[in-house]
Amino acid sequence: MGKITLKKVKKVDWDFILELRNNPDFKTFFYDQHKIAKREHYTYLKLQENNKNFFNWIILLDNIKVGYVRILNNDVSIMIDPQYHGKNIGTKALKLLESEAKQLKIKKLIGRVMLHNKKSAKIFEKNDYKLLMYWYEKKL
Repeated sequence: MGKITLKKVKKVDWDFILELRNNPDFKTFFYDQHKIAKREHYTYLKLQENNKNFFNWIILLDNIKVGYVRILNNDVSIMIDPQYHGKNIGTKALKLLESEAKQLKIKKLIGRVMLHNKKSAKIFEKNDYKLLMYWYEKKL
């Protein structure tokens, strides 16, 4: 395994993030499961540039883009390109993200994971996150 690093997201990375987000392998792992259009994605990221509670990074493996992490209002999101799954990249990236969060004076991080997303749950558990709540909902 090579070296895992994080780099701050730049506009040139937005298409890579969109590609990850719209990957069919991830669809059921998001609360909002609709396919995101490029314009919607760009509008969202442009808006977040002014959000003091939004931080995001590209995950690099030996300087190759392999994933994305972000913090929004203390909530952590991690996406790893499926071809790089099972290589401990998410676990290492989360540890790096925690270091960045400390530098940003963030005191708490939250990992919200869909119940069936065992791989993401494992990433948070490996980094000593504790399961504190189940979230029930019903559509009417």
